[in-house]
Amino acid sequence: MNIFHDSSQAEGETGEMNDNMSDYKDLIHLMDATPKAPLPDHFTQSVMARIPPVSNTRECSFCFFITGFFYLIMGIVLMAGFKAIGFSMAAMEWIKLQPHLTIGAAIWLFTLGVVLMLDGSAVIKMVRYGTLFYIFFTVFNGILMRPYLHVPYAGVFIIGFVATSAFMGVMLALAVQKMELRPV
Repeated sequence: MNIFHDSSQAEGETGEMNDNMSDYKDLIHLMDATPKAPLPDHFTQSVMARIPPVSNTRECSFCFFITGFFYLIMGIVLMAGFKAIGFSMAAMEWIKLQPHLTIGAAIWLFTLGVVLMLDGSAVIKMVRYGTLFYIFFTVFNGILMRPYLHVPYAGVFIIGFVATSAFMGVMLALAVQKMELRPV
């Protein structure tokens, strides 16, 4: 049985593949008859562990710096926007704190990035807990913000705010976990 056909047999006169699967029945039969190779235990986990989202402390620290920079820019824009609007209602106190909290988050993430550059298992564990604190804080801030937003679909805005902030935190936590699991 010859599975290697002349290319002129498999292609039409126009040079395109023939859609008639019967021309490939020998090859299909051979593939169906081939025994399936068993996968080793934990194959997927071992392959995924070899894919480095972050390969060293400098790259992981850079992730914290970039996220902190994002928060810094967002805090500055919020501060400028709130100053232009000029909130004066007492009920808006928590909302008026948001630029400061955002800049605080930026400083927190920058600090975690600097600490991470020190390397070591204790440092990585401390950064991991700092990242979990950041995630907790963003969720807590979103919960506290809800009573102060009296706009249509405020819940959707808050869920989006909390979800994206928490997602960034989870991605940072996964990068730190990858650093923690790396071979020394």
